[in-house]
Amino acid sequence: MLDVVFIMLIFFIVTSSFVKEPGADLTKYEAVTTDPCLRGTIIFAIDSVGKIHYDKKEIPLDRAYRLAEAAKKEAPRANFVVQADKEAPTAVLSELLSLIKPLMDAPLCASTDERG
Repeated sequence: MLDVVFIMLIFFIVTSSFVKEPGADLTKYEAVTTDPCLRGTIIFAIDSVGKIHYDKKEIPLDRAYRLAEAAKKEAPRANFVVQADKEAPTAVLSELLSLIKPLMDAPLCASTDERG
């Protein structure tokens, strides 16, 4: 019986996918309507001062493409999600989107707070 439990545990560990959190504290816009991203996600975040975060680390803009490309190879069907703070500079958001756009095969998902 114990062998079966260990085999099941190994199976779930091997087949599970882990979401890499961006690691930035953000104040996001509230959503009026929401549609969930149906596939896995590759999450980038832009904080209030325009710094980009990926996998709990602050990254420079020029490194974002390489990280997005590597994440897309790891999970080819994953969607890109951008979490932007309300105060985030739109120029940084625009530059990030223009960098990852060639890798996108589905519409971009935006992360918002639920309307409460």
